Amino acid sequence: MNRKGLWAGSVALILVVVVGAAALTTVGAGYAKDENASRAKCSEATLKGTYLFAQNGVEIKGDEQRPFAIAGYEVFDGNGKVKGVDSSNFNGEITRNERFSGTYSVNADCTGTATYSDGTRYDQFIAPDGSILTFVLTKPSEGVTSAFELQVTAKRVGE
Repeated sequence: MNRKGLWAGSVALILVVVVGAAALTTVGAGYAKDENASRAKCSEATLKGTYLFAQNGVEIKGDEQRPFAIAGYEVFDGNGKVKGVDSSNFNGEITRNERFSGTYSVNADCTGTATYSDGTRYDQFIAPDGSILTFVLTKPSEGVTSAFELQVTAKRVGE
């Protein structure tokens, strides 16, 4: 190979390395910026509207384990207050259309807590757009349950 060809090949290789490094740096910086931009930013206003829920689990009283199931909906007002209605079956004891209310708080990282007038408390994990949340019972400790809630806005389900 002549000197001119070797020099041109070296310049081309250096150019490829420099362009490749610049592209990797740009892609890496873009990824970091995208990651920061997508960080969750939630507040009480994230939970606003009607959410359907269904949950089941066990209530532990002494050595006895009592199964239960609950279904209903909650209405979050976007300002820290919640109300709703549910029906339940606790080990064969049926309650229908029971009204309830409570308060909730939401952290910027989209975690939160809901506390109801009967003293029950749930930790919540909320989608940044408020479309869905999951929860786990944290008080009383005798109950073991978790579930998710779908946000609903007048969805037609039949004729």
